[in-house]
Amino acid sequence: MAPRLVIFLALRQLWDKKLLNLIAALGVALGVAALITMNSIMQGFQMKFKGEILKISPHVTVYAKELDTSASLGAQWARAAGAKGPVLVTVAHEQPNDRTVSIKRPHELVHALERMPEVEAACRGINGQAILSFGTKNTGVDMRGVDPDEQNRCTPIAGYVEHGSWRAFAGARDGVVLGSGIAETLGAKVGDRVTLVAPAGGAVTLDVVGVFEVGIPAVDKARVYVNLEKAQTVLQRGSQIGRIEVRLRDPEASEPTARRIEAVTGYDTEGWQEANANFLSLFAMQNMIVGIQIASILTVGGFGILAIQIMLVMQRLKDISILRSVGLTRRDILFGVLIQGCLTAIVGGLTGDLLGWRIVKFLGSLKVKSEGLVKSSTFVVYEDPRFFVYGVVFALVVGAAASLVPAFRAARVEPVAVLRGQVG
Repeated sequence: MAPRLVIFLALRQLWDKKLLNLIAALGVALGVAALITMNSIMQGFQMKFKGEILKISPHVTVYAKELDTSASLGAQWARAAGAKGPVLVTVAHEQPNDRTVSIKRPHELVHALERMPEVEAACRGINGQAILSFGTKNTGVDMRGVDPDEQNRCTPIAGYVEHGSWRAFAGARDGVVLGSGIAETLGAKVGDRVTLVAPAGGAVTLDVVGVFEVGIPAVDKARVYVNLEKAQTVLQRGSQIGRIEVRLRDPEASEPTARRIEAVTGYDTEGWQEANANFLSLFAMQNMIVGIQIASILTVGGFGILAIQIMLVMQRLKDISILRSVGLTRRDILFGVLIQGCLTAIVGGLTGDLLGWRIVKFLGSLKVKSEGLVKSSTFVVYEDPRFFVYGVVFALVVGAAASLVPAFRAARVEPVAVLRGQVG
């Protein structure tokens, strides 16, 4: 039978039962709208978090730490006891010997790293825990000792300084730049003098020359930047350098680059993905849960198409028998029902795209103050055209799969049995 006739009959039957088919399409539309909305919200939040992390954190960090595994603990004990020859002493669950050291010739290492084609900039630094005091108030801080000019090339923190300036910090040996959360906790502002005390006992008095806010509460409420020499003084580390931060041209290449640097330098090296592995694994788990929820919603929509199509097939047994009698084949009947299910799903998918787009636009315009992993004043949504394409494709797959059972049921109808009043 001509395909045009099959398509015409499928459309005619869809129109005859338009209310039922619209109900089925609505179920699919809700599933597609949920897919678009939930993915837009999740991806928006994750992309904002990753974007902020990549702006204010190094892509690769080289730590002043070496792992000395040249001799086991058992072997060292045996040698100390005067043993000669092969050593048979072993220690269960022996841990590597971590030795915190200073990075040797840090200036040369920075220059060598910057000559690597994948590296954009590198900078020296040292960090440690300290207590910051202002008046009668104290708070623990994550102190970062940096060279201001070098640091701004690695992590453009200067763009996040809201009060004061990074330039003033670069010109003040006794300056300190506070996170906005720390400044709020202490009640300190630009021009005030604060005292920084390290657990080792070193203390310095510093002038507040800037307050920054990156939008990540964990950073804004904990981090302060001080001059490299001042940090070394407070930590009583002489002229030692504790870390080198590296900014890459391609942040996604952090892991292979970190392994390469580690192999060449012998220092413990960590990429930003490894440093934030807990958050990234949490995001992966969230994506999986959202995927399961969306699949469940679309499956329910598919069952709606299935139930309505089965009901319509049962109501049209005589019509199907007559069509078979005038020349339509089983294949024609099969494709006719499949076309109806697919068209219902496509209408639902397109409607869901429109509904999801409107919901995403509405959520993006809402003023909602949030302080979780990332600070935001609105819903952070990401409008990716692929979500809308996925919605229609998934709807079509669900519609086609849901139509298979009623399609085969309709194709198996025996005209003679139906016309005699016996449903086969």
